[in-house]
Amino acid sequence: MRKILVLLLFILFLILAWFSWCWYKETVVCCPEPLPEISYGPLIFDCNSAEVITNDLWPEKKQEILHNGTKGKKLLLVGPYFTAESEQDGINRAEKVKLLFSELPSEEVIIDARFAGDCEDTKLNMLHELKYKWVTRNDDIIEHLDRTFVFYKYDSDKEVTNEAVVAYFNELSSFLIESGDKILIVGHTDSDGPSLYNEDLGLKRAIEYKTHLTSLGVEESKVTVESKGETEPLRPNDTPENKQMNRRVAIHIME
Repeated sequence: MRKILVLLLFILFLILAWFSWCWYKETVVCCPEPLPEISYGPLIFDCNSAEVITNDLWPEKKQEILHNGTKGKKLLLVGPYFTAESEQDGINRAEKVKLLFSELPSEEVIIDARFAGDCEDTKLNMLHELKYKWVTRNDDIIEHLDRTFVFYKYDSDKEVTNEAVVAYFNELSSFLIESGDKILIVGHTDSDGPSLYNEDLGLKRAIEYKTHLTSLGVEESKVTVESKGETEPLRPNDTPENKQMNRRVAIHIME
């Protein structure tokens, strides 16, 4: 009888051990959660070679970009450069993306570069940190990704009112009314005249454009103005052409 009891206890131990192992295997060991599937945007860059990689989402995205174009504007492509790279790497990437827009004349596509952090960390972004924008570029106005320059042909504090500049401020006013963004308008001058006069002239230029925007319905609190006078020239003040580049207002978009 004693031997039978020991045998039964041993069998019971084996059964309990088996069920314990099954429970441990099912809940702890067996079934790790599957890794989430990575879904990239329509355009990314290879982090080692900087080659452009597109997928089946790219044709639709490309058509969206082209559809948003406006007559008289050019497509600005701002290529990213990442940690341990140089600005030239961003320019090279933008050049490669430019080749994808064969429908546009080469002179209608402008390239630039911007720092975008770690390459691998940004791969999940829709365009892998490539930025684009349809911009105005002529003798009176040069629009960049996050700032715009409006130039003065003469030493004046009045607004430049040609068609392209008026159209830009109409667009800007609509953007500011619809978004929560604000702008900073900075007035600049050439080096002709006393510095205090130029500081005052730069401020008058900035105020003129703030007044224009508020007349279009933009809240006054969304527009800040200041003057740098002659202190931040884009070019040396040694030719009439260079002086015109320094006579400007700069509009900076602040999120």
